[in-house]
Amino acid sequence: MPRERILIKIASTWEGVQAAKILQKEGINCNMTLLFSLVQAVACAEAGAKLVSPFVGRILDWFKANTGKEYTAENDPGVASVKEIYTYYRKFGLETEVMGASFRNVGEVLELAGCDLLTISPALLEELKGMDIEVLKKLDAEVAKAADIEPLNVSEASFRWLMNEDAMATEKLAQGIRVFSQDMAKVREIVAQRFQ
Repeated sequence: MPRERILIKIASTWEGVQAAKILQKEGINCNMTLLFSLVQAVACAEAGAKLVSPFVGRILDWFKANTGKEYTAENDPGVASVKEIYTYYRKFGLETEVMGASFRNVGEVLELAGCDLLTISPALLEELKGMDIEVLKKLDAEVAKAADIEPLNVSEASFRWLMNEDAMATEKLAQGIRVFSQDMAKVREIVAQRFQ
Protein backbone atom coordinates (compact mmCIF):
# COMPACT_ATOMS: atom_id res chain seq x y z
CA MET A 1 0.00 0.00 0.00
CA PRO A 2 1.43 3.44 -0.88
CA ARG A 3 2.36 5.54 2.16
CA GLU A 4 0.17 8.45 1.05
CA ARG A 5 -2.87 6.20 1.65
CA ILE A 6 -1.95 5.68 5.29
CA LEU A 7 -3.28 7.98 8.02
CA ILE A 8 -2.14 7.18 11.56
CA LYS A 9 -4.32 8.44 14.42
CA ILE A 10 -2.21 9.71 17.32
CA ALA A 11 -3.17 11.36 20.61
CA SER A 12 -2.10 15.01 20.80
CA THR A 13 0.22 14.61 23.79
CA TRP A 14 3.74 16.04 23.67
CA GLU A 15 5.03 12.53 22.99
CA GLY A 16 2.41 11.99 20.30
CA VAL A 17 3.49 15.20 18.59
CA GLN A 18 7.10 13.98 18.55
CA ALA A 19 5.99 10.65 17.04
CA ALA A 20 4.02 12.53 14.37
CA LYS A 21 7.07 14.61 13.50
CA ILE A 22 9.06 11.42 12.81
CA LEU A 23 6.25 9.71 10.88
CA GLN A 24 5.54 12.77 8.72
CA LYS A 25 9.24 12.95 7.79
CA GLU A 26 8.92 9.32 6.69
CA GLY A 27 5.96 10.22 4.46
CA ILE A 28 3.34 8.72 6.77
CA ASN A 29 0.47 11.14 7.40
CA CYS A 30 -0.90 11.64 10.90
CA ASN A 31 -4.35 12.58 12.20
CA MET A 32 -3.82 14.18 15.60
CA THR A 33 -6.74 13.33 17.84
CA LEU A 34 -7.81 14.07 21.42
CA LEU A 35 -7.12 17.70 20.61
CA PHE A 36 -8.76 20.23 22.92
CA SER A 37 -6.52 23.32 22.94
CA LEU A 38 -4.68 25.77 20.75
CA VAL A 39 -1.28 24.80 22.13
CA GLN A 40 -1.89 21.18 21.11
CA ALA A 41 -2.96 22.33 17.65
CA VAL A 42 0.08 24.57 17.18
CA ALA A 43 2.48 21.84 18.30
CA CYS A 44 0.83 19.39 15.88
CA ALA A 45 1.09 21.81 12.96
CA GLU A 46 4.69 22.67 13.74
CA ALA A 47 5.41 18.92 13.70
CA GLY A 48 3.96 18.81 10.18
CA ALA A 49 0.89 16.70 11.00
CA LYS A 50 -1.43 16.18 8.03
CA LEU A 51 -4.54 17.03 10.03
CA VAL A 52 -5.93 17.70 13.48
CA SER A 53 -9.34 16.61 14.77
CA PRO A 54 -10.57 19.00 17.47
CA PHE A 55 -13.49 17.44 19.38
CA VAL A 56 -16.23 20.06 19.30
CA GLY A 57 -18.85 18.09 21.23
CA ARG A 58 -16.54 16.82 23.93
CA ILE A 59 -15.42 20.38 24.65
CA LEU A 60 -19.06 21.45 24.87
CA ASP A 61 -19.85 18.50 27.18
CA TRP A 62 -17.09 19.55 29.58
CA PHE A 63 -18.21 23.17 29.72
CA LYS A 64 -21.86 22.23 30.25
CA ALA A 65 -20.92 19.86 33.06
CA ASN A 66 -18.52 22.29 34.72
CA THR A 67 -20.39 25.59 34.36
CA GLY A 68 -24.02 24.48 34.46
CA LYS A 69 -24.67 26.78 31.50
CA GLU A 70 -26.46 26.03 28.28
CA TYR A 71 -24.80 27.06 25.03
CA THR A 72 -26.04 27.94 21.58
CA ALA A 73 -24.10 27.17 18.41
CA GLU A 74 -22.94 30.79 18.33
CA ASN A 75 -21.30 30.68 21.78
CA ASP A 76 -20.41 26.97 21.84
CA PRO A 77 -16.89 26.62 23.31
CA GLY A 78 -16.12 23.65 21.04
CA VAL A 79 -17.02 25.68 17.96
CA ALA A 80 -14.93 28.57 19.29
CA SER A 81 -11.96 26.22 19.70
CA VAL A 82 -12.11 25.05 16.07
CA LYS A 83 -12.49 28.63 14.84
CA GLU A 84 -9.46 29.67 16.89
CA ILE A 85 -7.34 26.81 15.50
CA TYR A 86 -8.45 27.40 11.91
CA THR A 87 -7.76 31.13 12.18
CA TYR A 88 -4.33 30.53 13.70
CA TYR A 89 -3.33 28.06 10.99
CA ARG A 90 -4.41 30.28 8.13
CA LYS A 91 -2.97 33.45 9.71
CA PHE A 92 0.47 31.90 10.04
CA GLY A 93 0.43 29.80 6.86
CA LEU A 94 0.40 26.40 8.56
CA GLU A 95 -0.60 23.66 6.12
CA THR A 96 -2.13 21.24 8.63
CA GLU A 97 -5.81 20.65 7.88
CA VAL A 98 -8.49 21.18 10.51
CA MET A 99 -11.18 18.49 10.69
CA GLY A 100 -13.90 19.34 13.20
CA ALA A 101 -15.22 16.20 14.88
CA SER A 102 -17.57 14.94 17.61
CA PHE A 103 -20.57 17.14 16.85
CA ARG A 104 -23.58 17.22 19.17
CA ASN A 105 -25.97 19.15 16.91
CA VAL A 106 -26.34 20.61 13.41
CA GLY A 107 -25.86 24.13 14.77
CA GLU A 108 -22.22 23.29 15.51
CA VAL A 109 -21.77 21.95 11.98
CA LEU A 110 -23.31 25.05 10.40
CA GLU A 111 -21.16 27.36 12.54
CA LEU A 112 -18.05 25.68 11.10
CA ALA A 113 -19.04 25.90 7.42
CA GLY A 114 -15.83 26.64 5.54
CA CYS A 115 -13.61 24.50 7.78
CA ASP A 116 -11.13 22.31 5.86
CA LEU A 117 -12.93 19.08 6.80
CA LEU A 118 -15.77 17.97 9.05
CA THR A 119 -16.56 14.44 10.15
CA ILE A 120 -20.32 14.28 10.67
CA SER A 121 -22.44 11.40 11.97
CA PRO A 122 -25.10 9.85 9.69
CA ALA A 123 -27.87 11.16 12.00
CA LEU A 124 -26.66 14.75 11.71
CA LEU A 125 -26.16 14.35 7.95
CA GLU A 126 -29.79 13.25 7.65
CA GLU A 127 -30.91 16.22 9.72
CA LEU A 128 -28.88 18.57 7.52
CA LYS A 129 -30.30 16.93 4.40
CA GLY A 130 -33.82 17.70 5.59
CA MET A 131 -33.13 21.40 6.19
CA ASP A 132 -34.02 24.08 3.68
CA ILE A 133 -31.69 26.89 4.69
CA GLU A 134 -28.86 28.89 3.16
CA VAL A 135 -25.53 27.74 4.57
CA LEU A 136 -23.21 30.68 5.13
CA LYS A 137 -19.44 30.28 5.07
CA LYS A 138 -18.29 31.02 8.62
CA LEU A 139 -14.58 30.22 8.24
CA ASP A 140 -12.58 31.89 5.51
CA ALA A 141 -8.82 31.63 4.97
CA GLU A 142 -8.52 35.17 3.59
CA VAL A 143 -10.37 36.64 6.57
CA ALA A 144 -8.20 34.59 8.94
CA LYS A 145 -5.02 36.02 7.41
CA ALA A 146 -6.06 39.45 8.69
CA ALA A 147 -6.69 38.27 12.28
CA ASP A 148 -4.99 40.26 15.02
CA ILE A 149 -3.31 37.41 16.90
CA GLU A 150 0.22 36.70 18.04
CA PRO A 151 2.11 33.46 17.31
CA LEU A 152 2.54 30.96 20.14
CA ASN A 153 6.07 29.87 21.01
CA VAL A 154 5.64 26.15 21.64
CA SER A 155 8.41 24.28 23.42
CA GLU A 156 8.00 21.18 25.55
CA ALA A 157 7.96 23.35 28.67
CA SER A 158 5.37 25.80 27.32
CA PHE A 159 3.24 22.95 25.95
CA ARG A 160 3.16 21.20 29.32
CA TRP A 161 2.54 24.45 31.20
CA LEU A 162 -0.30 25.63 28.95
CA MET A 163 -1.92 22.19 29.08
CA ASN A 164 -1.64 22.25 32.88
CA GLU A 165 -3.35 25.64 32.93
CA ASP A 166 -6.25 24.35 30.81
CA ALA A 167 -8.34 22.07 33.03
CA MET A 168 -10.73 21.12 30.22
CA ALA A 169 -7.98 20.12 27.79
CA THR A 170 -6.06 18.19 30.45
CA GLU A 171 -9.12 16.32 31.71
CA LYS A 172 -10.51 15.48 28.26
CA LEU A 173 -7.11 14.33 26.98
CA ALA A 174 -6.57 12.07 30.00
CA GLN A 175 -10.11 10.69 29.72
CA GLY A 176 -9.61 10.00 26.00
CA ILE A 177 -6.36 8.15 26.61
CA ARG A 178 -8.04 5.99 29.26
CA VAL A 179 -10.81 5.12 26.79
CA PHE A 180 -8.25 4.31 24.06
CA SER A 181 -6.45 2.05 26.54
CA GLN A 182 -9.70 0.23 27.40
CA ASP A 183 -10.48 -0.16 23.69
CA MET A 184 -7.00 -1.57 23.06
CA ALA A 185 -7.52 -4.15 25.81
CA LYS A 186 -10.81 -5.19 24.16
CA VAL A 187 -9.11 -5.51 20.76
CA ARG A 188 -6.35 -7.67 22.27
CA GLU A 189 -8.95 -9.89 23.89
CA ILE A 190 -10.86 -10.31 20.61
CA VAL A 191 -7.66 -11.13 18.72
CA ALA A 192 -6.52 -13.57 21.40
CA GLN A 193 -9.88 -15.40 21.25
CA ARG A 194 -9.66 -15.72 17.48
CA PHE A 195 -6.23 -17.32 17.69
CA GLN A 196 -7.18 -19.87 20.37
